[in-house]
Amino acid sequence: MKPQNGISIFILRRTVFLIAFVLLHFSFAFAQEKKDIKIYFENDSVAVEKGSTFTNFLIIENKSSEAVSIQNIMPHENYPGILFYPKNDFILGAGQSKKLPVKLIANVDFMKLKSNEIKFQLSYITSTVTKTESDSFFVQKDENKNIAIYTEAYENFINPAAPNSSILIVVENQGYSKRTVKIDLQSIPDGLEMMPKQQNVSLEALEKQTVEIKIVIRKQNTLFPEFNINAIATDLLNNEIVGSNTLRLLILSNNRQIAKGTESVSGSNFAEMSYNENSSGFNYLQLRGNTAFQMTENVKSRFNIGADYFSEGGRYNLYDTWLELERKNTKLRLGNVNSSDYEYPVFGRGAKFSTQIANNKQVEILALENNYNLYGTYFQQVQGSSIVGAKYGFGNTKSFSGKVSYIFDHDPRLHVDTQLASTVTSFLINEKHTIRTEVGLSHEKGLLNQDENAGALMGANYEGKIGIWDVQSINSFATKSYAGIKRGSFFSNQRISRQFSDSQRAFLQYQNSQVDPEFLSYQSSPIQSETTNLRYYFSSTEALASGYQFSAKNWNFLVSPKIEKQKTANFQTSHELFSYRLEANISTIMGSHGLNLTAEYSYSKQDNKTDWFNSLKTTLSYRYKSFSLNGTAQWNATNVFDLNSYYDVDRNFANYNVYASYNLQIFNNNLIGSFSAGTFYSELYKNLNTNVTGNLEYKISPSWSSTGYFNLSGYKSTAEYASSGSYYQFRLGIKKYFTAATALGNHKVTFQFFEDKNFNGLLESGEPVFANEIVKLDNYVAMTDKNGKVIFQNVPEGIYTLKVNESAGARLMIDPVMMVTSNINRKVGLVKNLRISGKLKEIKQAYDVLETDVTGIIVYAKGEDGVISTAVVNQKNEFEFFLKDGKYELYIENDKYIYTQPRQTILLTKDGYSATVIFEYKKKDTTIKVKKF
Repeated sequence: MKPQNGISIFILRRTVFLIAFVLLHFSFAFAQEKKDIKIYFENDSVAVEKGSTFTNFLIIENKSSEAVSIQNIMPHENYPGILFYPKNDFILGAGQSKKLPVKLIANVDFMKLKSNEIKFQLSYITSTVTKTESDSFFVQKDENKNIAIYTEAYENFINPAAPNSSILIVVENQGYSKRTVKIDLQSIPDGLEMMPKQQNVSLEALEKQTVEIKIVIRKQNTLFPEFNINAIATDLLNNEIVGSNTLRLLILSNNRQIAKGTESVSGSNFAEMSYNENSSGFNYLQLRGNTAFQMTENVKSRFNIGADYFSEGGRYNLYDTWLELERKNTKLRLGNVNSSDYEYPVFGRGAKFSTQIANNKQVEILALENNYNLYGTYFQQVQGSSIVGAKYGFGNTKSFSGKVSYIFDHDPRLHVDTQLASTVTSFLINEKHTIRTEVGLSHEKGLLNQDENAGALMGANYEGKIGIWDVQSINSFATKSYAGIKRGSFFSNQRISRQFSDSQRAFLQYQNSQVDPEFLSYQSSPIQSETTNLRYYFSSTEALASGYQFSAKNWNFLVSPKIEKQKTANFQTSHELFSYRLEANISTIMGSHGLNLTAEYSYSKQDNKTDWFNSLKTTLSYRYKSFSLNGTAQWNATNVFDLNSYYDVDRNFANYNVYASYNLQIFNNNLIGSFSAGTFYSELYKNLNTNVTGNLEYKISPSWSSTGYFNLSGYKSTAEYASSGSYYQFRLGIKKYFTAATALGNHKVTFQFFEDKNFNGLLESGEPVFANEIVKLDNYVAMTDKNGKVIFQNVPEGIYTLKVNESAGARLMIDPVMMVTSNINRKVGLVKNLRISGKLKEIKQAYDVLETDVTGIIVYAKGEDGVISTAVVNQKNEFEFFLKDGKYELYIENDKYIYTQPRQTILLTKDGYSATVIFEYKKKDTTIKVKKF
């Protein structure tokens, strides 16, 4: 059954409502009282930039037949940045008008105004009355609405031996409006436990806040101990991402890898063997693994494997297995292959080649057979489709980009040949408007019945800001016989929204989507006319919705009414659901607690019946640290698919769902895992389902882990002919993590640091080593172990500079610049620098009780070689230097105080400098006179 054509009742009702609204609006307009004085601003809105001045003209028109006196022209409030507006009273003759300038400067305080409305008012006097009129205009602020997330230092270091570790993240509001944002943190690769991982931050205009994040190392890769923390800021008002950054974090280690492969980043490079047993009796051994290695100096490779061996019958499957070779900008992948952006499902076994031929230009070519298994005996190997394809990408990621692709698919099972070409382009206009276009053409041919279909796809999307409105328009149309993923679909989504303040936003949205595909005939039988199309399917949704979002402190609210019409049909049945809906959402985050409540009430009727019914669906989510609890309750049908019940259910039915999960990290994070449990009861489908799952990994050693998984599920039918069943599955395995050795073409550099007391460069008995010392090879950081050793793996050939943390007063005895052309194993002597301590001392007059603060004053030490070292005075008025022996001039250039001896020369010998350097100072322009009696 196909849906009938014609104008829907919904569209007629909406049109009548719109006409009535317009007529009512005009009737109100004509009914308004005629005014004697009309005031308005020449420009309804003015675009402003920080620091610039702007002028708008207030126009006053006398519509009466007599002269009026204009008085008390003044702003509605004391706006910052007002430079000029007319303050003198004057007489305005009958029929006259006057143009008065209002001039302002967009200073910081003006840009921080919560409202963008600038309002003025005036009084006027006629022969009979005194009245007040007002008018306003809006300013469009040219501001950066992004939220910046960063750390004060480019690299952040954490000592894994320290009991408590944390980093400080700065969150900065770069706009002039108050913002409340949610900060989400993600560890890449997985291995850091961050607390809090998510939190809300409220920021005033241009405000910076420092957030402390506690770090726990859950799974440390000691060979390559670098992590990236993805920080994302989401505006809680409109749920849009307004800022992001990748923060570098280094876990100090004595074994540091310099060059790395992509798999090291994703946390792979492992092998796992496990035994799987389930209640169906199909038990099997499973092998999974992934590794990255260097084949030659210029060729990197990655290998992935997935294999199952079934104990019954000795059968096996090899899947998700591939080898990838990479040289500069070129990649070749053999085995299981998948690819995207073809507007066609592309996966199977074969080969894929890709290369970058120029700046921002890429080419990809693939050939494969559409079969998930690479090889196996468990499933019968059926010949799948043969697919060849090519893709060309161009442009840049900022202003213009696109791709052109082509696919040819020969399907011997369905006896169909398919060709599909598509192109997508995206470009940015004035950094405010994004436009994306899409075009596709396809051709299908039946090889037995010789029937053919041609199809096309067209799409155009827009996203940007027009005046005060945020506009989003997504549109696509594909013909019924188009062979791509969007076959027979029509989609239109129009959304317009406006932000009234930093905590209020409203939107209006219209959506119309439809799926009505058409296929070639079954090639296994001749084409027959006037037969039922068993493959017929139709689905559509049309909706008009509006919404209002606002926030108050840590709470966020949404109210959204909607009118919706849904249809679904196939060759057997057809259903339609028309609904008036009201959706509400309340959410908050309070420390480690998170709460989200969503409810949708519907007043609906089905299949054009005259009676209406009520329905409700509500979801409650609660989160506390690693624990989450979710529950859903539904009463009666809320969408058209609920009408396709297998049972003759009374309209008043209920469905319930409860789900809980917990993430586990105990025993110093050596045992990690997750547990979840849920139950679902459906009165509509007459069944009860339960499920419990668990996943555990226990770290036996730094490179070995034991793994476990279990799943218990149950099913019970509550229908007339009741049935029930249960299912279990568990897995036990052993997992090995690999640490890649130094690759071919790179080198291993080892240092051992010791205190060279006799200055001979040799490590001798009685000379201590430097443990837990921070060492840098260029910008790569590591920390010495208890024996003073540090290893840098995979160091490419080149010139490097060795640096040692000199805060402890040690310096290198060798040239820090070295060339790495082979493996290096070197003992490096350090000489303890000599300590010079000093203090600032105030000379006070009698009866002077005013305290001074010299904290932060810089003291300089200039050596005979011209090198200048600095020290900062602390809160105890003290400072210190660590210098080698020699003659130094110590001096202060700060002019806040008067120093009796601002420059002093000292001689630093190998025995040190035992005296304390004293800089005496006194206040400027302060004389206390004492009168004697």
